[in-house]
Amino acid sequence: MCKLCNGTYVDKGGSGSLRFVQPCPNCGPMPEAVWKKRQADFRKRFEEAKRLVGKEVS
Repeated sequence: MCKLCNGTYVDKGGSGSLRFVQPCPNCGPMPEAVWKKRQADFRKRFEEAKRLVGKEVS
């Protein structure tokens, strides 16, 4: 696991009021397969939350 991004593929840095978010220079951008799996997991949790609430959530 990358010590810079801790496996998130995102490098967050800066100081004071200047902050930046960019792809990790060691790992590169997130691979398509990883992104699709995370997106599918998010959508599954979102649909479950909408079902529990019992109404449309936007």
